Amino acid sequence: MSKQIYYFDAVCYLGRHVHKQEGQPETAEEIISAMDHFGIHEALVIDVLSRETNPMAGNKRIIERTKDYPRLHPAWAGLMPQSKELPPPQELVNQMQELGVGALFLFYGQFDIRLTEWGIDSLLEVLEEYKVPVFLCPINWRARGMDTTDWSNVVRICKKFPRLPVIVTEERTYKSQRAGYAALDACPNLKFDISSWWLHHRIEFICKEWGAERLVWGSQLPERTPGVPIMQLNYSDISEEEISLIAGENLRKLLSWNKNIKFVAEQVKLPEPIDPFHKAVRERLSLRDEKFYDCHGHIGWCTPHHVVQDTPADLVKEMDKFGIQKCLVFSLEGVFGDETFGNDEVAKVVKQYPNRFVGFTLVNLNHGENAVKKELERGRELGMKGIKLINDYHGYPAEGYLVDVACDFANRHKQFILNHNWGSAGQIERLCKTYPDACFITGHTTTAYTEVTKKYDNLFICTCPLLGWEQTELFVRLYGADRILFGSDLTDLPIAWGLAQIMYAKISESDKRKILGENLKSLMEKYSLE
Repeated sequence: MSKQIYYFDAVCYLGRHVHKQEGQPETAEEIISAMDHFGIHEALVIDVLSRETNPMAGNKRIIERTKDYPRLHPAWAGLMPQSKELPPPQELVNQMQELGVGALFLFYGQFDIRLTEWGIDSLLEVLEEYKVPVFLCPINWRARGMDTTDWSNVVRICKKFPRLPVIVTEERTYKSQRAGYAALDACPNLKFDISSWWLHHRIEFICKEWGAERLVWGSQLPERTPGVPIMQLNYSDISEEEISLIAGENLRKLLSWNKNIKFVAEQVKLPEPIDPFHKAVRERLSLRDEKFYDCHGHIGWCTPHHVVQDTPADLVKEMDKFGIQKCLVFSLEGVFGDETFGNDEVAKVVKQYPNRFVGFTLVNLNHGENAVKKELERGRELGMKGIKLINDYHGYPAEGYLVDVACDFANRHKQFILNHNWGSAGQIERLCKTYPDACFITGHTTTAYTEVTKKYDNLFICTCPLLGWEQTELFVRLYGADRILFGSDLTDLPIAWGLAQIMYAKISESDKRKILGENLKSLMEKYSLE
């Protein structure tokens, strides 16, 4: 690390939110402690009352809760002016200036705020005059989901109010990313909070096409672990200057409309890292010499959800950057369409890089027993050494009878078999017992199988995604580090995004090494050897 980078969280919540789990930071002191661990210097914070139920009370309370903490900068939530719940727009902005409030959030999904001319423009006219940053958030905390941004009205607002800084933040931008790119192209005053953009090489793409000035770094602390977007940013293939802009300089510039805001990042002294892994990611050190193994990756070039611009050589280069020795890979296109095309693409890449990838045959159980058996045999002839199921996406029952056809094949050939969702604990217990020579891997994290792993030694839990607050620590307590395998979800998610969940965790260094590679390396000496 050469350049000193200051991290300024653009999306941080303070208080007892409706979905708060035990142990999540709630008070200002707890938020500051979390910021210290993850290397965050300052944060823009909004009271959870303001986002969930009562902006009037939340806006008032956040001033009191942050006044003794110069690293925490208050933000407010707005409503449509016609309801008369908040002061008129001009008075509201005056109060924000006086009290050092940096930005206004519009939680239009939660409060049914209409982003129309008749609904919100009278407020936006005043905000534009003062260049108050406006965060547009579509999340409805009673029915959360991804891809909920109202892109048409976002573009309408940006075009009508070209001097208004607009930042889009949401639960997750995924399938709608193409609309997001079009919006960036149409609106020079539009920015994205990257905590919504956990997609492979998307930071790089946005920086290349529209510039680093179009992104701000947010964490969604305390519900999510801040290390995830930090490491995604820090290990992106962009310049240090671009990292610095996104990490904090862009947000600091946005908040500078209010002269009563005092920035203190340069005065913050962070505590020492807790272990070498923590030190490496806090200081953006190279990971090339590590020996990590990845249980979950995709090979493919396009889907309704994905924009992939990598070659196989690019993927290997990315693995090298993070010390990934081998990755278990399966089709991307087959998740959404013709699995035979997808399997062929995987086989080509495995043939090109046989020491870096272990190919899995993806099968679609809707196609019937004969087709499944035929494709499994064909995959074996192509050099595939494992099986991938994704019934949830294909619309086949999680516990349908053809699941056993795939498991029986894995058992007879002593292969890995990974499923996006194995169904109930009773189902996976039956499968582990019936097919003892197959190695079962969950495609994604679940707490449902703790008792099963105590009875059977052929079931392992993938880390993708340990996104929530201290989920890694929870899973180590539930399963033990011996039963957890690192999985990046390569070409869907950034490798750094997945590694961060373990690298920043408050678990032992030896447990981190087990999860990050030792466990899978040992299993690869037993399974999928044909």
